[in-house]
Amino acid sequence: MQSLTSKGLVKTQFSWQWYYYTLTDEGIDYLREYLHLPTEIVPATMKKTARPASSAPRRNFGGDREGRAPRGDRDNYRRKEGASGDFKPEFRGGLGRAQRE
Repeated sequence: MQSLTSKGLVKTQFSWQWYYYTLTDEGIDYLREYLHLPTEIVPATMKKTARPASSAPRRNFGGDREGRAPRGDRDNYRRKEGASGDFKPEFRGGLGRAQRE
């Protein structure tokens, strides 16, 4: 692999103590000549796979709630009003819990 990398036929990627090798287009041509393969033979990673048409209907993830399963009490919980108008949260900067002791 080192000689193929030095010739520019293979790209080397090192990550987390593992080497990953990827053939370049020139590397594919070189191996095709070296192994006497016809040009119709292409690596499986270069082939486009046709996705089969899905028979399931496409779901709309927009704001409408049609087609959704009932959620029980959750819808009522989420539709409640917010805090009352006289609620004023107080945020204080300063010491954290660990430093107070």
